Amino acid sequence: MKRWTALFLTVLLCFSLSFTCHATEQEEPNETTEHPDTTEYPDNPSKEPDIVSDAAIVMDATTGQVLYEKNSDVGKYPASITKVITVLIALEHNLNLDQVVTMSENAIWGIERSSTNIGLDVGEQLTIRDLMYATMVNSANECAYALAELVGGDVKNFAKMMNQKAKELGCKHTHFVTPNGLHDDDHYTTAYDMALIMRAAIQNDQFREIAGTVSYTIPPTNLTDESRPLWTGTKMINPANPYYYEYCEGGKNGYTTDANNTLVTFAKKDGLELICVVLDCDGLKYTFSDSKALYNYCYNNYMYFYPLSDFSFSTDENETEDKNYILNNYYNSLNHELINLSVDKNYCMLIHKSTDTTKIEKQINLYDKATDNALGEINFLYNGETIGSTPITNGSAALSSLIGNTKDDEEVVTNTPFKSTLLRIICILAGIVILFLLVTALRRIVQEKRRNERRQRYTNEHRRRRRKKRKYKDNDYYF
Repeated sequence: MKRWTALFLTVLLCFSLSFTCHATEQEEPNETTEHPDTTEYPDNPSKEPDIVSDAAIVMDATTGQVLYEKNSDVGKYPASITKVITVLIALEHNLNLDQVVTMSENAIWGIERSSTNIGLDVGEQLTIRDLMYATMVNSANECAYALAELVGGDVKNFAKMMNQKAKELGCKHTHFVTPNGLHDDDHYTTAYDMALIMRAAIQNDQFREIAGTVSYTIPPTNLTDESRPLWTGTKMINPANPYYYEYCEGGKNGYTTDANNTLVTFAKKDGLELICVVLDCDGLKYTFSDSKALYNYCYNNYMYFYPLSDFSFSTDENETEDKNYILNNYYNSLNHELINLSVDKNYCMLIHKSTDTTKIEKQINLYDKATDNALGEINFLYNGETIGSTPITNGSAALSSLIGNTKDDEEVVTNTPFKSTLLRIICILAGIVILFLLVTALRRIVQEKRRNERRQRYTNEHRRRRRKKRKYKDNDYYF
């Protein structure tokens, strides 16, 4: 009896160990009662919170400005937040979301069966929309695999597409191998790179909708009569969850034993949209508390500032008159109104709330030569340091094409009255020469025609005289 009991306990222990080594989305229990906790400082809101996550970042979704970072360039395993770029690439291929997809054997058996999935089977059919929602909402690994096969043909080729997309977005320390984030030693990213990926993803309205979905139901399929209700793992967007954060609009969480807990979210408050990434966090609940603390810190300390909302070049006329090389060198002699210097009055900067905006200086720089449609730039300085910049463009459509092709190595020709008169004279002389050549050619043609007519008359008269001397007999003739 003891031997059978020992055998049973051994089998049970092996099963439990094999289960925990695979990717899941569950919180790991804390082993000690002295586990560090997320700490905020409400009495000192300018002080950064203490977080549990080993790497984190908060980025402004509009400007890309980093407001907080901790080990943001250190390579980490992303786990299931990988699915953000998987769904983004699929959406960018403009697929018909109602298209039906049949689950392949590789999609079903190409993942660890103990990892997160929704229990699909080989040959089961569902729509691309179902695949996308299952991938983001429930973190279904087989659905991410199916999307990769659909878009890339196979997972290996899709991984190339993922890495190419990451490179296009400016990621420098990222390499993807799988579409679902199941562990691979060569599958890694950083908090900064992951923020860049999410920043690109939320530009897509369909992605925002999917990433912000609390629950989704997959209807019955060809292999089952039962529907599959799915619930998001991003508890910060679920009002019924204690980790709910009212300003969070969407996100994706992940977990593997090697990656630990990971989370990427986006939130918006008072028009300020931020992206938060936390990686390598010991405990699922701390990914939410860390993110919430970081959002609170940034919203309490940063705001948008619109330095050009009431700006006009006329108010800075004395400052720009002597520096306006473009106007003085190229366009003063043109027979039309001068170019219309224009700036984006909606240009904004993200600044600390303690910043004295009255001390932000505008430095107007106009170029010697136009580049594309940029005539110059306005730099914003605070305590001698540049904190922002925006281009000065041309608001005149008539001149846009003229200055748009000016190159740095091309000589700019001044349009003076003398050169205009000379050009007219050259055109008149060229016209006279062309007319003379045409008249000469026409005379030659007429003369040649007359000579041909005279030759023809002479030939006909000669033939007529010879016929009179001929004697005909039947069909023969003799001289």
